[in-house]
Amino acid sequence: MPEDDLILDEIALATLRSNPALWQAFLTVQAPWIDAGVVRWLDLVHADGPWPVFVVAAWQPERPMELLGTVVGVWAAAPITRFDDLLEQRCPQGHGGADRPTGGVWHFIAATVAPAGQHLNLGRRLVGAALAWLTAHVSGAEARTLSPAVGLPRLLALLEDPQGTREAVLHVANSKGQPALDILRLHLGAGATLEAILLNSRRDEARSQQVTLRFAYATDVAAREAQKARYHAWLARRAEQVAGGAARPLADPALWQVAEAGDVDVAAF
Repeated sequence: MPEDDLILDEIALATLRSNPALWQAFLTVQAPWIDAGVVRWLDLVHADGPWPVFVVAAWQPERPMELLGTVVGVWAAAPITRFDDLLEQRCPQGHGGADRPTGGVWHFIAATVAPAGQHLNLGRRLVGAALAWLTAHVSGAEARTLSPAVGLPRLLALLEDPQGTREAVLHVANSKGQPALDILRLHLGAGATLEAILLNSRRDEARSQQVTLRFAYATDVAAREAQKARYHAWLARRAEQVAGGAARPLADPALWQVAEAGDVDVAAF
């Protein structure tokens, strides 16, 4: 399937929930979340839901009922520090699902690619489409993600340090210097910075030890491209540690513990 043979666009919440085939297609994409018991967030995806929400999806023009991937945006007045607040509270400003407030922060969640959409760089393309939606449809808003640190418990075990969350997130790397956690490679590689590690943020997510990573995206394309360059320089510095024997090998032969290598280039804390 050619990469360009796709539509990436918003699906109106009312359409998504009123069309049973489309809603089922959306749920099919979310199978990794549903299979892991992470389902409460689906209640946000509703035109009269408790917080403003948008959905961007990818599909082939001839198969609009077979979604290849999705990303969901949730608005709040300020950056969210506890993911579960979105599930246990209503928007304090009184806005609902279909509202499009001025300013504030849109948080991207559930950037999910179906098996048929693999190998199309679709995760980053969906995030790019969500950023394009934001700049086209709302005024003065910022962009963040709320991303579970899936795979974190295994890294903590490799480090033999149950309290070493920051070390596991930032300093466990492969031979190319890339972070061990897939979610960091997705967002840092797309031009984001890691803004915060949020502990005890999401009780449904055992795969992440309940940790949420909040990434910040510039809405300006040039700024994101400049950030990508800083990220790749950071990777190169870490790869040099591995190649030069300065990194500590871990029990997984594909992973090393690297030292601080200018983390300020990719992490804003």
